[in-house]
Amino acid sequence: ILGASGTGKTTYLYETVTTLAAKNPDTMYYFIVPEQFTLATQKELVLWNPAGGIFNIDVLSLARLAHKVFEELGREQRTVLKDIGKSMVIKRVLSECREDLTLFGANAGQTGFVEEAKSLISELCQYGIGVAELEEMREENKDNELLCKKLSDVLTLMRKFDELLGERYMTSEGIYDALADCIEDSRFLKNCVIVLEGFTGFTPSQYALLKKLFKLAKTVYV
Repeated sequence: ILGASGTGKTTYLYETVTTLAAKNPDTMYYFIVPEQFTLATQKELVLWNPAGGIFNIDVLSLARLAHKVFEELGREQRTVLKDIGKSMVIKRVLSECREDLTLFGANAGQTGFVEEAKSLISELCQYGIGVAELEEMREENKDNELLCKKLSDVLTLMRKFDELLGERYMTSEGIYDALADCIEDSRFLKNCVIVLEGFTGFTPSQYALLKKLFKLAKTVYV
């Protein structure tokens, strides 16, 4: 659904989906929106529906969709770490491997370093860069001594971070990879209608998830 800002894309979307949902009560329509828009979208869809309800329309964020699929498949879900939890893990990582950090060791105790390290690891996770990719980068840049040392320190942080997470915890970024691994087994998503609305972009892990999700749906609106 294409158009400049203010041309009525959202209005057209709500009108189309609520009309189709009323005509096809046996088909599920999943509105996938950013987390902060779920409640507002639900309210709008209720107002648009002549029956005053959205019986076969479900409004979800990608994270909530993951929980729904895990619950359906009976998958044991690891605890998702919030920002505070990640900061605590990063502090432990730094305390346990500080002596192994060639460049970052001297800065590990400075104010703000934990936040910087947390942001770095979060961004690497979002873009699908793990230990294997970092090792490859280090090998490709072994002639650049400074960059090689930085990559070695990041590798040390990542390895220890993954070790501490183990099988019990996962990051909010990792939930998309976990969902992508099992989403094709979901029954309630087969032959549904998917609606994506309100996003400004996606990370590579989210794109990989959407690629699998779209194969399950019979129709997709973006």
